Amino acid sequence: MKKYFLFLTLILLTSVVLGQVKEEDKKRQRPFEKIEQLEKAKLIEVLDLDDETAIKFFTRRKEHQKQMRDLMGTRESLIKELEKSVKEKGTKDIYYSEQVNKILDIDKQMWMAKQSFFKSLNDLFSPQKIAMLTVFEHKFRREIAQSLMGRKRPED
Repeated sequence: MKKYFLFLTLILLTSVVLGQVKEEDKKRQRPFEKIEQLEKAKLIEVLDLDDETAIKFFTRRKEHQKQMRDLMGTRESLIKELEKSVKEKGTKDIYYSEQVNKILDIDKQMWMAKQSFFKSLNDLFSPQKIAMLTVFEHKFRREIAQSLMGRKRPED
């Protein structure tokens, strides 16, 4: 009976600890989720999207964002490797050149992916709406960055 009670107590404590860890992970993700929700709402308003167009647009945009995150992850890994080799010293110059070229190639892939995404919007949006999206993304990112840094945003 003691073993049974001890076993149940152990399971209960484990589940409480795991529940707290999951809750902390959720709290960390919430600010980004809220920013994404705010961005979506503003995009729908700024671009005056109907339901059908919004679904098509956000589906494409989600795919594009995943592609960009993957490329950025690869780029980040390469930079970490490069940073490590710079600190260790003794690495040959050819290695540095190769790594920098790989990073530049990823930058180029990111630029091409963004260009492809915007071109894919031609069947959904007029050139004016694509321009509005471009301006919105620039301003929204700048506002978020400035608010995170605690700076006052200049008036446009």
